[in-house]
Amino acid sequence: MINKTSDLILAGCGLLSLLMFDVTIDVVLSVLHGVFELLHFCFEWFEMGVEHAVEHLFHTSRHGSQIITFYLLMALAGWIGYRLWRILRRLFKTAVDSARQAWERGKTAGRIYWRSLSMGGKLKLCSSVISAAYLASFFCDVMR
Repeated sequence: MINKTSDLILAGCGLLSLLMFDVTIDVVLSVLHGVFELLHFCFEWFEMGVEHAVEHLFHTSRHGSQIITFYLLMALAGWIGYRLWRILRRLFKTAVDSARQAWERGKTAGRIYWRSLSMGGKLKLCSSVISAAYLASFFCDVMR
């Protein structure tokens, strides 16, 4: 149940994002575009700093410092990619195990709930689900 005001606001925003999905997609893509532009600007700033540092430390030409900077950044990207691969592999295994446990808990809770219902409760539950699906079929235009 919704207990707090923040939960109510979050549920309202979720409902609005479902109802106005085109606006939601536009806002999300605009924010992502801004974030990627900012990341690109930060990368260019870092690359320029490394290039100037290499140029002044090793007294190389501009082209030489660009080549050294390129290979330095490629080595850094390879190291980051390797570390990320190792971390994501572990996280993926943990996420899969957690999802399996949650699925088993949900199935067990469903079975316990179903067994705890009387025959009348089971009939009420089934008729409610069938009625809701029937009413929802009038508002769903998937087949059109």
